[in-house]
Amino acid sequence: MEKINVLGIAPYEELNHSMQVIAAQYSEINASIFTADLEDGQLLAEKMQSEGFDAIISRGGTARLIRQSVSLPVIDVSLSIYDVLSAIRLAENYTENFAIVGYPSITEKAHLLCDLLGYSIEIQTIYDKQDAQTILDTIAEKGYPLILCDAITNRIAQSRAFNTLLITSGLESIKSAFNDAVTIVTQVNQVKREKAILAQGILAQSPYMILFDQAFRTVFTSITDERLQDDIRQSLRTNQTKTGESQLYVAHLDRFFSLNIASYTLDDGIFYSCWLQKQQTPNMRKEGAVTYQKKNDVEDQLAKQLLATQLIPSTIKDELTHYKNSFRAYLVFGESGTAKNKIAKKIYLEQTKNNNYLITIDCKTATDKLWKFLVNAANGPFVDMHNTIFFSNIDQLDLTAIERLLDLIKSTNVLRRNQIIFTYDTNHSDNPHKFDRLVSELHSAKIYAPAVRERKNELNILTTLLLNKVNIAYSKEIMGFEPNALNAFLDYDWPGNFDQLEDCVKELVVNATTHYISDHQVTELLNKERLIHNFASMKILNVKTKNSLHQPTLFDYTKEIILHVLEQNKGNQSKTAAQLGISRTTLWRYLKEDA
Repeated sequence: MEKINVLGIAPYEELNHSMQVIAAQYSEINASIFTADLEDGQLLAEKMQSEGFDAIISRGGTARLIRQSVSLPVIDVSLSIYDVLSAIRLAENYTENFAIVGYPSITEKAHLLCDLLGYSIEIQTIYDKQDAQTILDTIAEKGYPLILCDAITNRIAQSRAFNTLLITSGLESIKSAFNDAVTIVTQVNQVKREKAILAQGILAQSPYMILFDQAFRTVFTSITDERLQDDIRQSLRTNQTKTGESQLYVAHLDRFFSLNIASYTLDDGIFYSCWLQKQQTPNMRKEGAVTYQKKNDVEDQLAKQLLATQLIPSTIKDELTHYKNSFRAYLVFGESGTAKNKIAKKIYLEQTKNNNYLITIDCKTATDKLWKFLVNAANGPFVDMHNTIFFSNIDQLDLTAIERLLDLIKSTNVLRRNQIIFTYDTNHSDNPHKFDRLVSELHSAKIYAPAVRERKNELNILTTLLLNKVNIAYSKEIMGFEPNALNAFLDYDWPGNFDQLEDCVKELVVNATTHYISDHQVTELLNKERLIHNFASMKILNVKTKNSLHQPTLFDYTKEIILHVLEQNKGNQSKTAAQLGISRTTLWRYLKEDA
């Protein structure tokens, strides 16, 4: 039996992952799954419908838009009552005072659940983005600390600093959509005909060629870079290309192309054959430890990170709003694992002037070659304009290198044309004068990224939101912690801050075997984290083994840590076991064992 080719267009990345999991269960399906929302999803469907697909699976408003512009069957991934109930149960771990906001596909089921179970929950229905803005204003006035919503509302709400839980389609709902796709395609068995315009495109035999119909849908292309295809499409739309021959220039990332266009009429339709030729590379490029990103690339990168915006405190967001027209240099500082890099990228995204490129220079991998590149008149970032230059891990440079960098910044007047951001790790700094020089010489705005222990009052909601995100990313359905487990988890010191917190939530969710994370599971995890932290904090371990020719094992290192802490506690075994988060029995076994 010939396989069914299904195109999946997920409005958000987590649904993409779940669709991949379900698609793998069908031997009769070849699935190509992409992430694109609303109009972007519609354009993607238009572009790919001629690539041999038999059906399209999408969700919500994106599915409705796709139906308007393609001839293929479009199956909507619905939400079940169980999906809504699971989100409500998860929200109850944090607060009983929450609202549900979404399109009718969500709110109709929410109303039904509330009627059946006697819940009293604020439910607001939206029909378009304008509705969402107005309704969110109302929700904000009523002071709800949390809202449950769909992907579209979630994006709007997060831009306004709401705490949100995303109501997602469960695996059963996604599986039902794939079953419908198999049934519909089998019944319809639509036969696609080859078009004469494809043969004309192939005859062009150009290594960089793309063929559009009159609606600028891709009919054929030899260009594998989808973003480049989108840039070409946008150039044709913007310039209102007519029948005949013409030439345009297209900028894509750090490259320029000349675009030769031949348009013609076939079967009462207009088609555009486009040939690309590379032009001389412009100034922007990668060199060693330097990378360039456009604004949409940074936005996409943050969108894929867990709680990228929620980890930035509202006080810092307010600071950035007040500072953006007053400072040209920023110093973002704090411990390892805090949200320093996220804050730096938020500073860049907030800019209205210096947001051409985010040029990131990783000081961990900086070499002598970097200094020549910075001031290169042909392609160095210091000679360009309207960019944000981001020196990450500036603490990794020694004081001499920092003084050299400061002289370079001042002598080139780079701050007149650009903005500079530094991130400074207070755990790794070996000289406090480095911090003082960066502040005083450039009059930098100082932005402090607080540690987890300083945000204990937010830890419950942050953990709940992380749990929701990891559930979606790994197709799990964990509804929360057992009471004692949550208290133990929240009471931990989190020396690795948010990086450690994210890793631990992920590990708990992936290893959970029931719908709730157990007290035992949390205890085992935190004991391991304490041991790892104690291990990492030991600067010198004089580990001896029975045979000097053998390398020390993990047992040897663990025993050495126990002996070190026992000596600090003057032989007090109870205090040592408690400090290391292990039992007296485990401690005794290590002391007795002849390693």
